[in-house]
Amino acid sequence: MTSDETAVAAANLAFYRALETRDLSAMDQVWLHDESVGCVHPGWHRLNGWSEVRRSWENIFANARRWKVAFEGVRIHVLENVAWVTGVELLTLSGADADDDPARMQATNIFTRRDGVWRLVHHHGSAFATETAEEDEPIN
Repeated sequence: MTSDETAVAAANLAFYRALETRDLSAMDQVWLHDESVGCVHPGWHRLNGWSEVRRSWENIFANARRWKVAFEGVRIHVLENVAWVTGVELLTLSGADADDDPARMQATNIFTRRDGVWRLVHHHGSAFATETAEEDEPIN
């Protein structure tokens, strides 16, 4: 792993730690505070600009049940001052039974390097489709 990939992995981990601990101050540190940022939470419309994105995290942290978050299947790509991380978010609600499967979300996180620091500029989370193998055929 290159030093840039390591730094992006650390920024991505900071995002998921802020999410799991519901720490708005830590979330503030992860994101670029700019009108160019965006976020798509599973089942939501696209949020544009830092103030709208921050307000969404504030509302989520205030109103959702506690959860544990894991991120698997991580792939990191860096191209100069832009990086993107893809993988699968696993969210387990607090108090869930050991037999309960976590919610699985496909996720893409896009970062930009500003003043030597990697900042999140876009997060997109989508629930997995419940397609059957027949429905999973490529589109011609």
